[in-house]
This record gives sequence, C-alpha cells and structure tokens, in this order.
Amino acid sequence: MRSYFAAAFMGIGGIFLSFAAVVFIIEYFTSRTDAVHQLPTMTALGMLTLVGGGVLFALGYLLNRMRPARTDGR
Repeated sequence: MRSYFAAAFMGIGGIFLSFAAVVFIIEYFTSRTDAVHQLPTMTALGMLTLVGGGVLFALGYLLNRMRPARTDGR
C-alpha cells in the first residue's frame, strides 16, 4: 500500500500543475486583449504554482519510491 503522504503530495502537486496550465492558457489569450498590464502578475502566479506543483509531485514520487520493499510477496 502506498504511503498516504506520498499520495497526498502527488495529488496536490498534480492539482497545482493543472492550475498552472490553466493560468498559462488564460495568460496566452489575455496577451491579445486590453488587460496586458496584468500579464506580469499572471506569469508570476503561473510560475509559482508550476514550481510548487512540480516540487510537491516530485517529493511524493520520491517518498513512494523510497519506502522499504516488502519481502513477503504482497
């Protein structure tokens, strides 16, 4: 059975990565409109959630891989 912390970190990291993708898509469409002055804020938010989500996802993956292997065949 997977560690609950590893699963939680990977789940939250995946949510953050998805949110970053949505922010970047909105930023792409905003660059063609009148709200260009909001682009630096959107870029900072997208990069922050991308890095944070990547770190959490990687931490969850590493926690899942580093747990001791079972020798009883289960």
